[in-house]
Amino acid sequence: MHYTGFEDIDRWYDKPLGRLYLKRSVEGLTKLIENLNLEREGYALDAGCGAGHYTLELAKIGWKTVGVDISDLLVRRATHIAKEKDAYNTHFVQGDISSLPFPSDFFSLVICFNVLEFIPDARPALRELKRVLSPSGLLVLGVCNRKSVWGLFQRLQKPFRKGAFFKGNFFTHEEIGELVTDVGFRLVKTEGEIYFLPIPFVSLSLLLESVIKKYLGDFPGCLILSLS
Repeated sequence: MHYTGFEDIDRWYDKPLGRLYLKRSVEGLTKLIENLNLEREGYALDAGCGAGHYTLELAKIGWKTVGVDISDLLVRRATHIAKEKDAYNTHFVQGDISSLPFPSDFFSLVICFNVLEFIPDARPALRELKRVLSPSGLLVLGVCNRKSVWGLFQRLQKPFRKGAFFKGNFFTHEEIGELVTDVGFRLVKTEGEIYFLPIPFVSLSLLLESVIKKYLGDFPGCLILSLS
């Protein structure tokens, strides 16, 4: 068994705050894809898929999906969940995002959510995502925003907490924009998601969500970028 630390993050998705984060992120992803009117032809790749949460959501809206993750434990978990849900148009494989086991120009859609912040060097991974994306395809990135309440929480807790989340390096809007441009992507659109607070009291966090979005709308917890 190859333990990566990301297994702990995936278990967080089973908790109330994690489920809310996943719900909001999926809403942002599917809304973006719907608004761009993408043809659901070919295959979609979920790079760094974990237990396949986003992979299965893509399958729900009509994509033939492939999920890849470095953790064999998470790949097995994702495969088990897909079988339970009869998601026969979804497949999972183990692989490194910086050296993907797929041919070039293969995927019509590639998504990569909350992965680049937690690997040592995002540049090789982005080059690989560009390599496997078809020339007319779309890459959708989701990254944690350092200039947000979530980013502040992570920095304050970093010296005292263990786990992959607190070891990650979040991006500012400017940093991720410069990085993807340097690799050769064209930025199509940037959206913001996650305006609730990173606290275990979900009902209170939801109560404050609209207020935070109104007054701190320029500082979302997650930046969602669509790239070609």
